[in-house]
Amino acid sequence: MNSLTTSQSNSDYGRKILDLVSMMGATLLANGAEIARVQTTMELVAKAYDKEQIEVYSLSNGIFATLRNDDKTSCTQIKNVPLASANLGRVAMINQLSREICEHKYDIDEALKKIRAIQNSPTIPLWLTLIAGALGSSGYCYLYGGDIFDFLATMPIGMLLCLCRHFMQSARFSKVMQNIIGSAIVTLGGLIMATIFIGLDMDMIVTGGLIILVPGVPFTTSIRDFFNGDYLSGTIRLIDALLVAFCMATGVGFIYQLFVH
Repeated sequence: MNSLTTSQSNSDYGRKILDLVSMMGATLLANGAEIARVQTTMELVAKAYDKEQIEVYSLSNGIFATLRNDDKTSCTQIKNVPLASANLGRVAMINQLSREICEHKYDIDEALKKIRAIQNSPTIPLWLTLIAGALGSSGYCYLYGGDIFDFLATMPIGMLLCLCRHFMQSARFSKVMQNIIGSAIVTLGGLIMATIFIGLDMDMIVTGGLIILVPGVPFTTSIRDFFNGDYLSGTIRLIDALLVAFCMATGVGFIYQLFVH
């Protein structure tokens, strides 16, 4: 009876560890971390809790993990991780948590509370997103050659794009439609600004506004995956980035063909 109780206790402890590392890996993956970081973090955290026998296989949209206990039992988890917009703040929090776990600052129950708190941490508020969109788009407009008037004209377009993306995400528009509609809104906004205020450079305004949609994190992560030998995941992320670029070109081209030419 005692042997059965001990075996069940070991299995429950191992399952908690597998829950922890799977949640950490899924959170990293969903928020823009590369495959090597995901797998290394999961393995290091498991070893910090004296679980050496863990096998992790991760793709850009899924995780397979198996942990073997000392009593020869094992447990496996499979997690589907849909491609989503990156939140590097959560990646930084997971990295910090993994360091603290490796320093043995938390037992398994405390670590589970920490990772759930990170998963439920509030997203960036809308007002801050609007400010960042205004400053980011207008700043890039100026860097690409726009003057101070183009800079000022791009700010409301950047804010409008962020606001539209917020509502489209709330309405669960597909990623393809979000990027096509978003790029069309930026182009139409640039056209209206250049028509109302003579002397503005429409191309500079549109270029600055579109920077918000540019898939910089997925593209960079795909290159890092290629260098780490994760060719399949790198290819998936690269296709995702190229699809976003194609959708942007579609939205811009539609407005140009409709109103400019």
